[in-house]
Formats: sequence, C-alpha cells, structure tokens
Amino acid sequence: MAYDGELVKMENGRWARFQRCRVYRPGVDDAGETMMLIAVELEERYQRMLDNVADSLAQYRQQGIPVQVRMDPDSQDVTVQPERVEIAVH
Repeated sequence: MAYDGELVKMENGRWARFQRCRVYRPGVDDAGETMMLIAVELEERYQRMLDNVADSLAQYRQQGIPVQVRMDPDSQDVTVQPERVEIAVH
C-alpha cells in the first residue's frame, strides 16, 4: 500500500512519487468526490538526483548504517538522514 508523497522506483528504472488526485465522473450527480493515488514520474533532474541518492543509500546500508530519504514536497530538496530507532522502555 502506497502513501501520498511516497517515492518509488518503477520496474522501468524510473522514479515516481505517489500523488493524491481528485477524480470526477461527468454526468453522475451523486458520485461525490473520489480520490485516487497515482504514481507520477519525476522530471529528469530528479531522476539523476535520486539515482545518486540510491547509490549513497546502498553504501550506507552496506556499512550497517540505516538511513532514509525524504523528498520535501514544497521544495526541490532530498534529505538523507539516519533512520529513527525507537527504543521501548519498560
């Protein structure tokens, strides 16, 4: 199951981000508003940037360092940061 804003690498090797879109059904008065989550392929500059980030991730993970990548939806930045490890205290 995908979530809004999730980055994915598709089978064709290209990167996409899931995006929530409104779907309207013309001529159907009681259809209401339907939301659909679709994968939208990113521009070429993001493709190159994310390929580089993926290479960096692989290097970190080979060293045993868990990291995650976030793409800020309001800017053109990608952030690589350590994954949060939650510790249960009893």
